[in-house]
Amino acid sequence: MRQPIYFLLSLLLTTALLSCRQEPKRMPDTLPDVYGYITDIKRTSKEGEGKAKAVVAVKSLEGVAASYADASVKIDEHTLIEDETGEGLKLEDLREGHQIQAWFDGEVLERQPVQGHAKAVRISY
Repeated sequence: MRQPIYFLLSLLLTTALLSCRQEPKRMPDTLPDVYGYITDIKRTSKEGEGKAKAVVAVKSLEGVAASYADASVKIDEHTLIEDETGEGLKLEDLREGHQIQAWFDGEVLERQPVQGHAKAVRISY
């Protein structure tokens, strides 16, 4: 009688553990919210914090479809950063003049330029 109970408990525990596993970060398959080039990078992390943080100013490219023209994009340790081949990049790899596609996470501040937190960015050199 105890074997079915142990089996059900182990099955329940396995299901609970698998559901807690985090989904790996992926680049969105939708049009980017912002598509342009980096005009300015302001590092916002303090010395010794160890977590990369920055606010990136983006100027839109002419003739490219995106939700917003210009933007102020906040990038932090939770932002997925990749190049056009899918290789992971660090915040330190970003430079003014790089082409950038950014997808916002959550609400944005609707002013000119729009301001929001990026869940993912794709960089082209």
